Amino acid sequence: MSEWKEIQKKYNEWNSFLIQKKGARDQLLKVKKDEEIRLANYEEKKRLYNLAQLFLLSEIIDRRQKAIESIEEIGTYALRTIYGAGYKLKFDTFEEKRKDGAPNFKMELNITSPLGDGEVTTGLDDERGGGLIEIVAFSLRIAALNWLNYEGPIVLDEAYKSMSADGKLETVADFLRELSNATSRQIIFATHRAEIFSLVADNVVKIESNNGTAECRLIRK
Repeated sequence: MSEWKEIQKKYNEWNSFLIQKKGARDQLLKVKKDEEIRLANYEEKKRLYNLAQLFLLSEIIDRRQKAIESIEEIGTYALRTIYGAGYKLKFDTFEEKRKDGAPNFKMELNITSPLGDGEVTTGLDDERGGGLIEIVAFSLRIAALNWLNYEGPIVLDEAYKSMSADGKLETVADFLRELSNATSRQIIFATHRAEIFSLVADNVVKIESNNGTAECRLIRK
């Protein structure tokens, strides 16, 4: 009888031990399941984050490409209108490696123009006349304003003063008039060459100094 009690006691001890271990196991399984759910959620968030990153990157690349194309299109149109066919504004991009090995993207703005039976492409710095650079700068400005959806007036102060006096100023004036008509945008132009730009203006205001006081006079409407 005492032997049976001893067996019963051992049984109860082992049963309690197994129940305790089963509870610990069930707790660990619950923790494991919770962690698996958390990991699955993390992996899903990581996947969505990577997709969002790729989408934003593609949007940035697409917007950058469209911006470049817009600038090239407007600049090329302006150059060909004023200087003739064969001129083209072009962005050239290239990649360089930095000292730390990371990529470094660069852009160069180049102009292609006719030369004999062929053509030549050069940059802007110290390689082109001031008038041509002014045309390119204005084209970049218009492209930037269009990209920002700006619809207000454009103010130009003594622009194109570097243009040669071989009839190109008249062409510039016609170009500005055409641009204003095409975009329905007002262009306010301050110049000392009123004899040229007044020909395409809707209104001309003459500013004169009278004893140190500036006087404005509308001379045509």
